[in-house]
Amino acid sequence: MKKRLRKKKHYGEFTEWGRQLVVTRNRKDGFDDFLDAFIEEAIESNGCYCGGGGKEDKLDVIVELGRRSDNPDAKLSRITAWLDARTDVKNWKVGKEFDLWHGDFQDIEGENEHDDSA
Repeated sequence: MKKRLRKKKHYGEFTEWGRQLVVTRNRKDGFDDFLDAFIEEAIESNGCYCGGGGKEDKLDVIVELGRRSDNPDAKLSRITAWLDARTDVKNWKVGKEFDLWHGDFQDIEGENEHDDSA
């Protein structure tokens, strides 16, 4: 496939990678402030995008980490480091990496949980 078509169809070096991220907070108040800070400080500051939602003490999003050349693992590490630094985050789970355009999304339940309360 020619480079122009690979880019148009998001194949090969133009594949965009993402992961599911589920964050559980240790409080139910201040969700809007937490969400604003999460989007600005953890997602946008790393050149990422996210979609999803949540309420009160739980946030469930898909984080777009970019192409391989954008070093998605480093971006995810910075996002999770931001979560670890927050006192209002009880734990977080991250799903397996998948192709955002053509991959199979698998919802995570109880996998790869990181608990800061221990």
